[in-house]
Amino acid sequence: MPRRQFRNGLQGKELRVVTAHFPPVISILKNSSGHTIGHDGLLYHQLLYLSQKLKFTYKIFAAPENTNGVLRNGTWNGVIGTLTRGEADFGLVPVAISLERYQAIEFCGRLGGDSTCMLVKYPEDNVSLTSAFDIWIGWIISGVVIVAISVVLGFLTKRLRIRDRKINAGTIAWYLYSVIISQGSYFPQCRLPQRLLLATWCFVAFVFVNIYNSTLTSYLSVTFQRPEVNSLNDLAKNPAYKATILAGSIQEIDLQRTNDETGQTVVDMIQKCGSDCRKFTLQEMVLPVAKKENYVSIMPCSVALAHLENYNAKGNKCILTLAHEIKSWKPMFYGVPKSSPFIEEINREALWFIDVGLRAYWYDKHDKQPEKCKLQYNSKGVSTKRSSKRIELQQFYLPFLILFIGYVLAFLQLCREKLFYRGSA
Repeated sequence: MPRRQFRNGLQGKELRVVTAHFPPVISILKNSSGHTIGHDGLLYHQLLYLSQKLKFTYKIFAAPENTNGVLRNGTWNGVIGTLTRGEADFGLVPVAISLERYQAIEFCGRLGGDSTCMLVKYPEDNVSLTSAFDIWIGWIISGVVIVAISVVLGFLTKRLRIRDRKINAGTIAWYLYSVIISQGSYFPQCRLPQRLLLATWCFVAFVFVNIYNSTLTSYLSVTFQRPEVNSLNDLAKNPAYKATILAGSIQEIDLQRTNDETGQTVVDMIQKCGSDCRKFTLQEMVLPVAKKENYVSIMPCSVALAHLENYNAKGNKCILTLAHEIKSWKPMFYGVPKSSPFIEEINREALWFIDVGLRAYWYDKHDKQPEKCKLQYNSKGVSTKRSSKRIELQQFYLPFLILFIGYVLAFLQLCREKLFYRGSA
């Protein structure tokens, strides 16, 4: 059976390719003088693949405005504007479909998709203060209960007119204390000085052991972290915050077309904020979040991940992270003019780019959150983590030494009672 021959109207053609700076998927590389020296990113590598497979050349340039396109008074700017004016044959940017865009350009060459994330400032650690004092609280409550029971029984003894002098609040309290310390054995031979010595030793051992227990518990304590704004709902309820967004992006379009109250509130906040919120470059979007207070940024997740790696890699301190809420997954495409005769060729070879695994390789390498400064959220949007410090055996030496000395003294006291008192008898 003869091999099917596909039409290739691009062979030998030179395409005018318009792009914008949307790292990491497409980056415009410039030198120190501000001159463009090259391009990088997934889309650029796919353009290289398409040009080699379809045997065309290209001339690439940046759009006048760094945006996919904003419709103002019936006129598009950015990449879409360049395509609609016939100044370019191919838009090298990831474009999500909307009704207005579909009326202006054609979509071809599926790139995959992306979700909407919220970039926020890395939250401070909140350690549970009670975790290190749980055992202290239990022992304090036990002591209060012992005192209360002793007082009540002593009061009942007087009310019932029991004349046994040995039965009083102090005797009852000592008996309850000895039950806890000696597991039920009462010390009838112990005189007051011995009782004081025994009680003092037990108290000192209790204090030291629980201090070490509190220290070890702090090693195992859970750190709770939750950004103050963790979703669009949180943002809508907190008027002190501002949200940056890329002008003309699918995130802005989705918010403007939403019907729910939360989305409308966020849109109103952005409109009142004006140029402080609507930005035309990604760097302008992220900078307020990193440098100022009460700012978040609504952007594609792949872009947010790239900035996480960039900002958090500069030092040991975590600066940015992702909010818990991720929503609105959108398929992405290239944009071409409505009259383009090359849609079939681009669609076909873009699918081959996916099938050979090049896109999957790039996404596996770049499109995942760095482990550094990563928050593992639970269903309630709270991130928990434990101390990374290892508990070493040396940390148990002192409390076990105190307990060992206590057992030795108890053994000596037992021998003294069994041998000395028995010999005296």
